Amino acid sequence: MSGSTLYDDDILLWSEQQAAAIRKLGATRRDLPNELDIENVAEEIESVGRSELAAVKSYLRLIFLHLMKLAMEDDARAARHWRSEIAGFHSDMLDRYAPSMRQRIEVDEIWRSVRERLMFYVDEAQQQRVAGLSVGCPFSLDDFITKRIDISVLLERLPLPHATR
Repeated sequence: MSGSTLYDDDILLWSEQQAAAIRKLGATRRDLPNELDIENVAEEIESVGRSELAAVKSYLRLIFLHLMKLAMEDDARAARHWRSEIAGFHSDMLDRYAPSMRQRIEVDEIWRSVRERLMFYVDEAQQQRVAGLSVGCPFSLDDFITKRIDISVLLERLPLPHATR
């Protein structure tokens, strides 16, 4: 039998359940000390889970950004570094990912956001290449919550006009 708990397995769900329990306790128990700030304690506990969710989304943004860079310039001097960064971001994302996050992560929204931001940071010639990226995310969350990420396979799903691979 595993010694893991909901706290270990799904911090987002745990934080929401604990916050709800604290709020219920505050609403039903009159013998609690007045100085116990139930609402703010519950909010702080919920913020633990929200923070982990934000971290997972941030790692996905970084993975998408580096995939886009690779798709545009796979032969760039920095390509090996970008691949290494993707692997690191993926590992860090998996450390923080919890099953209850699945329905709260909109990969299309994250993809579009990264794609739009990238347009501001590249020169005019590269803007046309970024525009060649699909507007909708060509990946699903399942592509990133696997133990091992295959960057080459992901890149094959990002066809760009005149891209070198």
